[in-house]
Amino acid sequence: VQALDYNDYFSYQVSDYGMSREEMLALCEQLIQDIWPLYRELHTYARYELATKYEQEVPEMLPAHWLPNRWGQSWSSMVEVEGIDLDAILEKKGPEWLVKQAELFYVSMGFEPLPQSFYDKSSLYPLPEEADYKKNNHASAWHMDLQQDVRSLMSVTPNARWYETTHHELGHIYYYMEYTNPDVPPLLRGGANRAFHEGVGSQMGLAAMQKPFLEGLGLIDEGVETDDMQVLLKEALDMVVVMPWGSGVMTQFENSLYAESLPMDQYNKKWWELKKKYQGIVPPTERGEEYCDAASKTHINNDPAQYYDYSLSTVILFQLHNHIAENILKQDPRATNYFGSKEAGEFLQGILSKGATEDWRVLMKENTGEEISAKAMLKYFEPLMSYLQEQNEGREHTLGDKPM
Repeated sequence: VQALDYNDYFSYQVSDYGMSREEMLALCEQLIQDIWPLYRELHTYARYELATKYEQEVPEMLPAHWLPNRWGQSWSSMVEVEGIDLDAILEKKGPEWLVKQAELFYVSMGFEPLPQSFYDKSSLYPLPEEADYKKNNHASAWHMDLQQDVRSLMSVTPNARWYETTHHELGHIYYYMEYTNPDVPPLLRGGANRAFHEGVGSQMGLAAMQKPFLEGLGLIDEGVETDDMQVLLKEALDMVVVMPWGSGVMTQFENSLYAESLPMDQYNKKWWELKKKYQGIVPPTERGEEYCDAASKTHINNDPAQYYDYSLSTVILFQLHNHIAENILKQDPRATNYFGSKEAGEFLQGILSKGATEDWRVLMKENTGEEISAKAMLKYFEPLMSYLQEQNEGREHTLGDKPM
């Protein structure tokens, strides 16, 4: 990339946002600062809850092997939410229903039906046992020709995880379809930035899992009793926890690797320094330089120097979702139903149809009235913050007021 006038590969990847490396690092730090008080409460809660589970002394930092994810990027499986068993309900519906229902969700808001070629050319379901080839089962969406040829690679199974995933992947597909229009030249037929694509897909996945929407579809009985605080806790253990990981550990490590020429004999030292600083996580045993634990993360191997996309997409999804909930639907952001709202569809189409023709920061400010920030996330999780402070009363916080 130096032949293209970029100092390093990290700076090249950041350029997709119209930002310098220094600007992106500053933004990532600001987002972590915004969300840090809530992350700090989650960290304390997890230390004490997991110490009880494993019958151990409460540690100062979270041991990596205590967490349900090897990188500590999501802790959501610590919590089981009772009252809704979507897996059992969806199993009776079948995989084709999940895809068609996700399409109907978008159509109900005023989007066009998917072209028949989407169904003809996509690979949407698990391969039959007799198939003589394999496929990548990681869900993805593709804009094959920057025109009407849109496809998805999935292995849809009738369960809650794939129900959410189908709504997410069709979010990408509809983004492709919206910016395929005469006002957007082919070179600008992309998202406002990479994170916008992920953010819109995740926003739709979140909306499709909220109780009023599920009730409207008849997937759960109206007024079914659920522990809404546990739902919120489970969401935060995924979406809040990813912020210091994505904007902190991954971003800072790859910045050091590409832009600061991190010496090879310091890879593991740097990795675990960042894990402790941003996540409050430590290894189960000493990890020497004969290891390269960072390389266990697939994105470092084959999708490098852009992991901030995921934390930025989380911020974008909450800014867009909260705006729709509060200003269009006039509903609680934690209990929405987008289905059938043409006004919500028009709002989304106004953003998606621009493609990459406008600066993403201008696009966000024009449509939501807000600069990019994590304030919408904090607002969404306000009830949880109060709950965690009650749960953590008398417990020792070992993370400081900011990453040290």
